[in-house]
Amino acid sequence: MKRSSSQSRKPKQARRLRTSVQILLFAGALALPVGIFHMLCPMGGIATLTRLFSQGLFIPKTGLANIILLAAVLITTIVAGPVFCGWLCPLGSIQDWANALARKIRIPQITVRKSLDRVLQVTKYLVLALILFATARSFNLVFIKADPYYALMHFYTGEVAPLALIILFTTLLASMFIQRPWCRWLCPLGAILSLLGKFSILKVKRPSDACIACGACSKACPVGIDPSAQDQVVSSTCIRCGLCEDACPPKLRKRGHAYTISFSIALLLTSLFFLTPLLTTSDATLHRDGSTITMQTRLNELETMTGMSTAEILALLELPADYETSKRLVDIEDDYEQKSWLWLEQKLKNPQSELSGD
Repeated sequence: MKRSSSQSRKPKQARRLRTSVQILLFAGALALPVGIFHMLCPMGGIATLTRLFSQGLFIPKTGLANIILLAAVLITTIVAGPVFCGWLCPLGSIQDWANALARKIRIPQITVRKSLDRVLQVTKYLVLALILFATARSFNLVFIKADPYYALMHFYTGEVAPLALIILFTTLLASMFIQRPWCRWLCPLGAILSLLGKFSILKVKRPSDACIACGACSKACPVGIDPSAQDQVVSSTCIRCGLCEDACPPKLRKRGHAYTISFSIALLLTSLFFLTPLLTTSDATLHRDGSTITMQTRLNELETMTGMSTAEILALLELPADYETSKRLVDIEDDYEQKSWLWLEQKLKNPQSELSGD
């Protein structure tokens, strides 16, 4: 009996450890300034490639950090599958938590027929294609107006488009009845990672030929896959959380199983996600007369920092006289793509000489 008790606690410990990693990245991302948070999104790296290839420039609010993190996510996906989806994505995490809450209060779950599920999964590829097409035409983060990922991390700022909030609310509501609906059917990043995951070097396999069909792996899966039904998991829905293999009875479990590998990769990616934006934006501050100007500084705050009038500031930054002065410096690039932070920084370093034309 003691052995049985020990075995039953193992999966719970594994879920808690995974949840701890999810909370760590979720809380850290929520605390980051808006300008830096954009650099945490691998999808921003995919979107900015459209302009980087054609013009050698980044689209507004993206930069080298997006490319570095995208490369890291893609490489780890090729190695071990979409670990980012299963361990780190804030939107994926909150869908997990919403579903766990629903189960705890005994809200009935909806089982989607496999035939319908396959049809719905095509939608995320259509969403990806639409985003890439629209971004290539506008060279801007067009998806931000509908992105539940962005809405989740910025709902408190008052800057999120109503459509994005509606999609986020709908996603969370649906998550209480269906496991990870956004990830399974709509996520554009998931569309790419799920395809790469099919060709990953390391696979999720049935832990042993001696499988006793106890059903523990199926119960542990957060996306409703039945790993015991096949020798190797080939479903594009798999998010490489590794909970299925960890739930397997220890006697049947293989060494170096998916959970351990996924956990290690998750820690590596977490470190990169926090260090890369900080290192690549080390110059994103400007010190003047005891004041610190950053990407988050609002135009109307520059008056006291620089001693200049609003009219002089707008003239310095070549903005119209009626431009909204409550905007952050990082937001100006949304309206004028050539006015990147580096451009604004140069203007603000020597405002008097810039205004006089010296």
